Amino acid sequence: HESTVADLAWDWQLPVVLVVPVKLGAIGQAVANIALAKQSRLYVKGIVLSCVQPCSPEEIEAWAAPDLMRSLTGIPLLGVLPHLADPTDRSQLVAAASQLALERFFEVSPV
Repeated sequence: HESTVADLAWDWQLPVVLVVPVKLGAIGQAVANIALAKQSRLYVKGIVLSCVQPCSPEEIEAWAAPDLMRSLTGIPLLGVLPHLADPTDRSQLVAAASQLALERFFEVSPV
């Protein structure tokens, strides 16, 4: 049996965040991965949507339906990462991170 990242998270009791690309099939991907995480007894702190290409709020709603995703998974949405033209640009990274509810990640877990 090869160890996986899920095994490591379980062994070390690490909370995890699921990052879901905003594209067709995002909802199904999120539901399936959350189910797998729960089966692996992982504590999922939240979901982050990631725009793999420039996308409008309407496209995010159509492809990822954040409210539906939250209701189907029972996991809070921590935010949406916009597409970054230059992912090495620190100012873009800071601006993107400031849009996420990262404080939720540091809340005490029920483990």
